[in-house]
Amino acid sequence: MKFRHIAAVVLGAGMMAVASLGFVPPASAGPLTTTNPASFAKLQAKLEAQLAARQTQLATLTTDVSKSTTLTSSDAATLSSRLATETSNINALIAKVPNDTTIAELRADQQAMFQGNRVFVVMSPQVHLTIAADTVGAKAAVILSHGPTISAALAARVTDKGYSRAEERFAFSTAKATVAKSEMTSVSAEVLAQTPAGWPGNAHVFVTAKIEILRGRIDLVMSRSALRFVEHWIDHHPIPA
Repeated sequence: MKFRHIAAVVLGAGMMAVASLGFVPPASAGPLTTTNPASFAKLQAKLEAQLAARQTQLATLTTDVSKSTTLTSSDAATLSSRLATETSNINALIAKVPNDTTIAELRADQQAMFQGNRVFVVMSPQVHLTIAADTVGAKAAVILSHGPTISAALAARVTDKGYSRAEERFAFSTAKATVAKSEMTSVSAEVLAQTPAGWPGNAHVFVTAKIEILRGRIDLVMSRSALRFVEHWIDHHPIPA
């Protein structure tokens, strides 16, 4: 009897600790036949606050996508569609949770909020990283667009002193910009391939994407530096910053 009493006290203390953190007790805790009104209200309010935070974040992300001038049309469409779906899901939960009357209902709604949407750990990095990758790709495309003009200017001065060096720097610039553009397309595709269900197993994808985007930005800096050397040599107008 003494052991059962101790076990009951420990179990009760554990459940109170879980409630104090704002989490709904797991299914393994078993059915609850009674609910403390104050505790239930606290859990309900906590879940409502979590949903409100996600609603605000989704609105911010939607604005980021709509204002971006560098997202490819396909990436923008993909992100807009997913944001609309998650916004609808969260709004539905926001309408439902205030009417929940049991711990089981709160638990189900909390799981739907986390597992079905992953606003902060999947949707947010998808938007931010895709915009960043597409921005690097767009800037690389601008550099490459000046290639024909600069190539023609170089060809007209093939006998001038320093031509070999200028030609070498131009080739280097083109190579770096080409790599940046290609790799950023791959980064965007990989990031957008992730789903809420894949988290946390896919968390490393977002970390890798950040590293690749940084490398892409470095390639851009090197490409522009080399290209400006060539432009100075041929007295060509600088490309836009």
